[in-house]
Amino acid sequence: MNSLILCDIEGFISDTHVLSHIHTTLKLAVGDEVRCTVLNQGRSLGTVTELSNNICKLKLSSITPGEEQWFDLIVGLSRPQTTKKILEHATTFGARRFHFFKAALSEKSYLDSKIFDNNAYEEFLLAGLSQAAIYTNLPEFKLDKYNPADQYVEAPQKFLLDLKTDKSFLDIDIDFTKPITLAVGPERGFIMEDIDRFHHAGFTSIKLSSSILRVEHAVYSAISQLELLRKRF
Repeated sequence: MNSLILCDIEGFISDTHVLSHIHTTLKLAVGDEVRCTVLNQGRSLGTVTELSNNICKLKLSSITPGEEQWFDLIVGLSRPQTTKKILEHATTFGARRFHFFKAALSEKSYLDSKIFDNNAYEEFLLAGLSQAAIYTNLPEFKLDKYNPADQYVEAPQKFLLDLKTDKSFLDIDIDFTKPITLAVGPERGFIMEDIDRFHHAGFTSIKLSSSILRVEHAVYSAISQLELLRKRF
């Protein structure tokens, strides 16, 4: 944890997992300072004023707004372990929202994954925010049974990862002041019907690599390439 996640500015922590991390990894003591993320509010520096096995109390300095999260991710449902990785690590990169859906070649059983029960996926979003230590808003999350391409017709900049094209991000004039939407296929890829739906909604096909990448690696590679281009501005 690079930043402790707090629900509000009161600075109380009672979660046993976080307390264990504070004691065994961070080895904090009363008077120590630690970086904090106040969920959906901003960043702060917290000073430990009380610490026991049951509670940690922090006095927070002024709240600084977090960095602006900058992309939306649409992903064809894949195995739960892959989904967990994408949720956590894409949040670290700055995801604003996740939209998972059952693509034609997704296993139907993935819709019933325990990750989606009782907002269990939030654990991985929070871990991603803690790792990043610069973003503070909990990303939005949506799950669909069908291809949601039509919901993104009005999105300003949208890209579909596709091995069948020769176009890369270098061939696109991207405005990094506007949100970016990325669509990534499931483990067995998109069929042409999926691809046609995205193209009809205005998505541009982009090729990342000549290699066939794992879903999570395709996500990280796409975001990394965009981050490199983003540094030019």
